[in-house]
Amino acid sequence: MKSRVILLLTLGVGAAALALVLVAGRTPWACPAIGYAYVGEVELLFSAEPVSVAARFGDGGAPEAVTEDSDGKWWVPQSPPYLTTPVSVTSIYVEAVSASDSRIARVLQIETESTGNHPFALNCGGPFRFKPVHVPLG
Repeated sequence: MKSRVILLLTLGVGAAALALVLVAGRTPWACPAIGYAYVGEVELLFSAEPVSVAARFGDGGAPEAVTEDSDGKWWVPQSPPYLTTPVSVTSIYVEAVSASDSRIARVLQIETESTGNHPFALNCGGPFRFKPVHVPLG
């Protein structure tokens, strides 16, 4: 009887150890169902200095004038009049003219990058930001 108890205990401990090994090979963490939205400004980088810039997000509507800030950067905020309807911002329409009268009027894709913050875990992703949009002008 004693050897039977020892055998059952040994089998039970072995089964528990095997279960732990199998579970350890899997990720026990589930990422939360969170969708991050970036609502910050989009920076436009020009290949030639523009004299006139207008932009908008989404479909429809006329592009609105964009002004250069005191640091010489061109920022387009995700707010009216540049963003008139709720949209998932993945592109921006830009019209620009350079001093040499080169022109562009097209939709440009906006790329994103991680902020490096991972509030839940590295494998869960996290907040992102927009990369500057390069505008070929010239």
